[in-house]
Amino acid sequence: MKARVLNYFLILALCITATLVTSCSGQPAVTSEASLQAAYRHAIEDARLAEPDEISTNLVAITGYYKDLIWDGKPGQSRVLVVTWTSWDGYNSEVGESVNITRAVWVTVVPEVKDFIEKNHLSDGALVLRMEQLLGLPPHNGKQWFVEMWVSPDDLFRPSPDPEITDHEAELDFRWDAGAEYRQWFKNLQTESYGENGYPWTRLGYTYDWGNSSSEVGLSEFVIGAGASAIIHSVANTRDYFK
Repeated sequence: MKARVLNYFLILALCITATLVTSCSGQPAVTSEASLQAAYRHAIEDARLAEPDEISTNLVAITGYYKDLIWDGKPGQSRVLVVTWTSWDGYNSEVGESVNITRAVWVTVVPEVKDFIEKNHLSDGALVLRMEQLLGLPPHNGKQWFVEMWVSPDDLFRPSPDPEITDHEAELDFRWDAGAEYRQWFKNLQTESYGENGYPWTRLGYTYDWGNSSSEVGLSEFVIGAGASAIIHSVANTRDYFK
């Protein structure tokens, strides 16, 4: 009985903390540093176990028929525009150039991030924290640059046991054609993700929005695999990107 009472109050405290972080999907509420860290740690623990009822059926599908995507040629047969948020300034001098991707780059499709900001009317003061929450990143993680790049859909995958990008959901189990190399990459990342300095990786094709008390489903996320090439379309600092 004592254990049940303690568990009840722990769950209640986490719920209150999550509510304090933001009152809705938009502006973050004024909250303490301790509350932010507690909410983020709770997100990591929650993401550790992916469950069937957490599968989203509204993921972005990278196909020529998905009307909100931006292509540099014929839809579905050319490069698609994606964006990553990074602290690295190495892309800044590469606008218009083709670059080799030497490590996995996590991206969302353009213009999902901008659409979220426009819909929620975020102020400059709330912008950075809300982006960190939406994209499942720790508070004060130091991201500074939004880098848009053109990439072939063939070089994208969902960071999920079901990495297919042409449908609207990601399943919990590995596809029959998932290779040994991909399975090992996935398992290694899973081992690293939920520790002290981890991330709330959903493994379900969407970011974990730890700033929305009503739903943890953030944006559809993809990975550009190492060894791919991409053309840098634009680089802007965080606030300028949304002007």
